[in-house]
Amino acid sequence: MSTFSDKSQQENKASVLLVEDDANLNLALTEILQFYGYCVTGAYNGREALEALRRFTPDVIICDIAMPVMDGYAFLQRLRSDPDFRLLPVIFLTAYSAAENQRRAKAIGVEDYLTKPVDPKDLVASIENALKRRQLIEAEIERNMEQLRSQIVGLLQHEFRNPLTFILGYAELLAASDDSISAEELRVVAQAILEGGRRLQHLIENFLLMAELQNLSLPLHHAEPINAFTLWKDALREETDFTRILGTEAQSNAQEIKAIIHGDVRLLSEALRRLYEYAQRVCQSDSGAVESGLIDDPPYVGIYFHCNRCAALFLPRSAAAEAISQAWMNEMDTDLSLTIARSVARLHGGHLTVEHGAEKTLTLTLWLPVSEDEKQESDALSE
Repeated sequence: MSTFSDKSQQENKASVLLVEDDANLNLALTEILQFYGYCVTGAYNGREALEALRRFTPDVIICDIAMPVMDGYAFLQRLRSDPDFRLLPVIFLTAYSAAENQRRAKAIGVEDYLTKPVDPKDLVASIENALKRRQLIEAEIERNMEQLRSQIVGLLQHEFRNPLTFILGYAELLAASDDSISAEELRVVAQAILEGGRRLQHLIENFLLMAELQNLSLPLHHAEPINAFTLWKDALREETDFTRILGTEAQSNAQEIKAIIHGDVRLLSEALRRLYEYAQRVCQSDSGAVESGLIDDPPYVGIYFHCNRCAALFLPRSAAAEAISQAWMNEMDTDLSLTIARSVARLHGGHLTVEHGAEKTLTLTLWLPVSEDEKQESDALSE
């Protein structure tokens, strides 16, 4: 007897995509699951299952491993590399009982692993546990997003107030000065006001992007296959041109990595831009350039920015404006640029790491999941 109540079966039946190449077993499992109140759609291999997922998204997938055309491992890998289906629970139902097969499945991200023949009650219990776990994950994601929204409000209050204080402080200093102010002092004050204006412009751009990210929901509508090396190379090329104005060159030590990710090119480029700009702001000019590269660590690829020695952002100073300059310094953990990069990473099923090493070293790494089954497309996309 299903642990679902009769009322829940009638009002809100969970949908199941059943992927099994044995026609008789496919039919038998379909009848069992329908008896327990599930809406079942059948497929006979991983390729057919992918076609079915283009038409609808089930609540859970039950999948065999040994199948023609596309086996269960390849099918699961495709799901875990696609932002649309990364959280979709998959239960393997297979004749393979070896521990090695189970470890391989768990490494890819299977929800549960059942062996044939299976007791229908065990199958139903596995399905319901998967559904409950998915509900908990979705609730946790929503809680984290709400927490992030609250943090953003606090960040904006802090971030916008500082550059305004900086600009107004120097403007008041200039207004209160007499005719004895020298050309050099005037240049320093003007430069400080200009830097404050640029910072304010940067914050406004960050705010608009953050507002856009808050309105986005999974799945991403503009996700597409992206060559990770090309994404990194294009982002670095654009930012290197920008940093020449600042007097710091980027160093690249990455070799071409054959890896395909799925995501929004514009959002990922914006995240990389902000990570690079942040590294530039905190990197001391006399300690060398910011290093950037790729890390191939399946099932993720990392794009990193490393500074051998970081310090607080330097701004033009004068004795009278020391307190104002101090208010300008940003704390690393509350920087809006990092918040944006972290949000973009989460939308793509990845994460951001901020590592502080010895002697004030800093490494920012944007980790993104890789589609192993589409690496062969890398050469065509990178041309």
